[in-house]
Amino acid sequence: MCGLTYAGVSWDAHRCIREGRAGIERRQRQRLQEIVAYARAHSTYYGRIYRNVPELLSGIGELPVVTKAELMSHFDDWVTDPAVTKARIEVFLADSGNVGRDFLDRYVVCTTSGATGIPAILLHDHTALVVYNVLGYVRSLSVFWHSRGLAWALVRGRGRLAAVFVTGGHFLGNTMMARRIRKIPSRRRMQRIFSALEPLAELVSDLNAFAPVVLGGYPSALETLAHEQRAGRLHIHPVLINAAGETLAPAKRQLIGTAFDCRVGNYYGSSEAVGLTYECTAQRLHINSDWYIVEPVDAGNRPVPAGHLSDGVLITNLANRIQPIIRYHMGDRVTMDADPCICGSPFPSIDVVGRTDDILTFPTPQGHEVQILPLAIATVAEETPGVAGCQLIQRTPLSLTVRLRVKDGGDQEMVWAELRNRLAAFLSAHGATTIAIEKTDEAPAPHPLSGKFRQVYSELTPRHQ
Repeated sequence: MCGLTYAGVSWDAHRCIREGRAGIERRQRQRLQEIVAYARAHSTYYGRIYRNVPELLSGIGELPVVTKAELMSHFDDWVTDPAVTKARIEVFLADSGNVGRDFLDRYVVCTTSGATGIPAILLHDHTALVVYNVLGYVRSLSVFWHSRGLAWALVRGRGRLAAVFVTGGHFLGNTMMARRIRKIPSRRRMQRIFSALEPLAELVSDLNAFAPVVLGGYPSALETLAHEQRAGRLHIHPVLINAAGETLAPAKRQLIGTAFDCRVGNYYGSSEAVGLTYECTAQRLHINSDWYIVEPVDAGNRPVPAGHLSDGVLITNLANRIQPIIRYHMGDRVTMDADPCICGSPFPSIDVVGRTDDILTFPTPQGHEVQILPLAIATVAEETPGVAGCQLIQRTPLSLTVRLRVKDGGDQEMVWAELRNRLAAFLSAHGATTIAIEKTDEAPAPHPLSGKFRQVYSELTPRHQ
């Protein structure tokens, strides 16, 4: 693992495909043995929970399942570099000037949302970054280069890339974009993240001025922009759109693709598992299973057979050694395809039911409507000091109900007052100035119909726009 180069990993990625399933499985087995041995030797936490695990694994099922809550509560024992401590990282993260800087000059640090009430701090070493970048360029982007005229369109548009994500913090997309620009400042003219937090009219104006040829973002943001494009307020002409961060339903993909008259790609991954999948020409999500292991499981963490929807999924990252992710439980529900994909890829393909929060629609005093992106308003809530978890529910056109969980030792009334003020300011900035923000005594809970935790959702009957 040490000293991996872009050339070496790229060559291996190509060779892996040629060798087919046998070559993939051989690499996976070898890399699993290596990451487990490394974690056992260098992570106090894994050394403890692997005490009774055999040195030579017969299968991944011999390893215990870990959760975000467990790992975060043992953070200093989890990491494999003694110079990394949670206290030191929290000081680093508190300085917004550090966005895009490497911690200790050798680790990328990012934070995740608290969608399930448990935010995480995640590190990636430089060797892992080599793997992630190769998987992106060799597998993900190579699919789109087959699109007729795409290369020339990118050159003609000078490669301007825009992404609509949450900014202002150490979130993965924001961190990686800032990191690239720090390395080559001239990229700022060609690559930009636009904040999903800004009012829609401002976002539309900024995108019109930038005129991207590649556009990425949350499906909810892309759906909203598609309606703006159809209404004539947004008039950009991307040749490629990439969706990530939420579930991309087929109807949304069609809406977005039709509005912008271009190809719409999809991606499933997370801050823990960068480069987990790529989408093929048949619009199937394939797992990069030479570097990741994905296990669909039921509520008891037992394997779910191919063709059946799981209750959760266990992710193993075979590339990152500073903070080993091995049989890490994620709440997404997946179905592993039972049959090979028609594209001919040797990598397994999956369907994913991930984050499916709703776009909220509120009236303005002027008689218009404003749309609020779920990840944007959720971030406002999560970033409020003292909030351990929350759920935002629209039950009437002019109200927002908040289910709140405060961190241990926090003052419930003070946290609620600050959260209410922040939500009111955010909604007002978007033009929704008359919304009643109410707190209920109910704790954040799974959706009563789906049984899945949804952080932001509407109980109103959806309307076609």
